[in-house]
Amino acid sequence: MPVSERAKQFAPFAAISGLEEALAAKELEHSSRARIEILEDAAEAINERLSSLYVGDVVEVTYYSHGHYKTVKGSVRDIDAHRRILVVGGTEIHFKDLYSIK
Repeated sequence: MPVSERAKQFAPFAAISGLEEALAAKELEHSSRARIEILEDAAEAINERLSSLYVGDVVEVTYYSHGHYKTVKGSVRDIDAHRRILVVGGTEIHFKDLYSIK
């Protein structure tokens, strides 16, 4: 058997295509959690921090999205008070989903 053919016998084999992606999606679905109720003091701190932000500030934001808490770090690209959205990097975050801003 030529050397070029030998490598093919060791190639990865997936009996069911898409199984890995389906399992990962199911695991993510089962790991989701409920939104944590933010206390009044924490909500006030978030509001104060929002009011002191400027476009270009570098922040680390923790927010709730689709059953999970996520953290994004980057520069503030937009603060839309009318739509109540903060844009950090390329991520749009609704004010109601904010958990912390550092």
